[in-house]
Amino acid sequence: MMKNRRLPKLALRCLLLACSLCCNAPQAYANDSEITYTHYSEWLTASEMQRVPHPYNLDFSNKPRWSYVMGIELESFLDTWLTYGNSQIMDYLKEYPEKMIDSEGNITGYKYSDFNLDNVRTGRFILRMYNLQPTQKDSLAIATLFKQLENQPRTKEGVWWHKEIYAWQVWLDGIYMGLPFYTMAAPQLRPGQQTDYYNDAVDQITKTDQRTYDASTQLWKHAWDETHSIFWANPETGLSQHTWARALGWFTMAMVEILDVLPANYERRGEVEELFRKAMTSVVEYQQQQSGVWYDVLDVTDERNYLEATASSMFTYCLLKGARLGYLDHSFLEAGIKGYKGLVKEFVKEEDNGNISLTRCCKVSGLGPASNPSRDGSFDYYMSEPIRSNDAKGVGPFIWASLEMERMGYTVQNLFTYTGIEEKQATATPASTRCFSVAGQGAHTAVSPGIYLHHNGTKWVKTLKR
Repeated sequence: MMKNRRLPKLALRCLLLACSLCCNAPQAYANDSEITYTHYSEWLTASEMQRVPHPYNLDFSNKPRWSYVMGIELESFLDTWLTYGNSQIMDYLKEYPEKMIDSEGNITGYKYSDFNLDNVRTGRFILRMYNLQPTQKDSLAIATLFKQLENQPRTKEGVWWHKEIYAWQVWLDGIYMGLPFYTMAAPQLRPGQQTDYYNDAVDQITKTDQRTYDASTQLWKHAWDETHSIFWANPETGLSQHTWARALGWFTMAMVEILDVLPANYERRGEVEELFRKAMTSVVEYQQQQSGVWYDVLDVTDERNYLEATASSMFTYCLLKGARLGYLDHSFLEAGIKGYKGLVKEFVKEEDNGNISLTRCCKVSGLGPASNPSRDGSFDYYMSEPIRSNDAKGVGPFIWASLEMERMGYTVQNLFTYTGIEEKQATATPASTRCFSVAGQGAHTAVSPGIYLHHNGTKWVKTLKR
């Protein structure tokens, strides 16, 4: 299959580069007419930047677009830049807010009254960029997005509707679209009140868990309708029919990102950690053993089901990061490494021009609205949606998973031969001076901290330092 077409080419490059590779930068090989990369994070970032010269056209957009997909992919590029540098990446990142946010803070293509959680997600990327390079216009845009969340319609139980057009509906997707930005922005926009926002976030996560969890499969359904009346919902439970893998991936990534910003001494932090462990335990149970990756619909066994790249990248990222930060034990790290190797074998394809692509990405899956009855949440529906390469919803998580592997010393060249997990010092970046520790507790900022890591054989141990 695909892996047999690409591995010989990579193996040849490994031989050519054996004596000349640098661990932190792309290297020329042969006659310098082509470039190879040591890190998949840098390689896929560079490939996407070459495929899409302007960030506002990412994810196959033919005009400047404000969308959560841009925010996710660009935020992964930002983390690549924070790890390895490269001014071309930063120039690319800056172009998005420069193009999409005008001098008055108005966002092109954004409509406040839609109350669409998807349109808030990119606020997290804008906030992180703002904390590196503040501008008044970006500050105004961030405030608008935060205000939307403060006024977002809610179920009677207090969980945000996914969108105005999806009234009374709670989707796993929406937890990711809204809460990571909400919890990251609260200390800056509402200083002194952030605990109230943290409590709101934890309430929404735990209530979503209670409403969407299916004990019979130990998985979470895609969505829940509080009225039990929408056409895709079970009239008795309000639940959709199946567990779509990417929806569960959104849910688990949301918890990882929220844990990044919740203070270590926040009294309800443990609730999120416990739920994250529960979810990842189920995720590992559904990992396809031969390939190491996951099917598009987790709770259906059918020959039409397929191994899918976006959800597999999300789960792999969560396993690797969760193990590194001590939320998960060593067995989850092993599952994450297996998952990552599976991602590369199953989905990563090297193109003739030297770029790489992430293949077999589900383009989209949703539920309704009433005007679109074909999106009924059936297995047949999920199988009807298009599959494509380089979907932003997969590119971002794949880059984050790659960065986790690279922390442990894995490279493009040694991915299938490297067995040791050694002590690693995170690469210093200009932004690392913004991160510090107080009395042994890491102080989180909008950029990644400098972290000294070592593995004690059971779990990752971290020290945050200036």
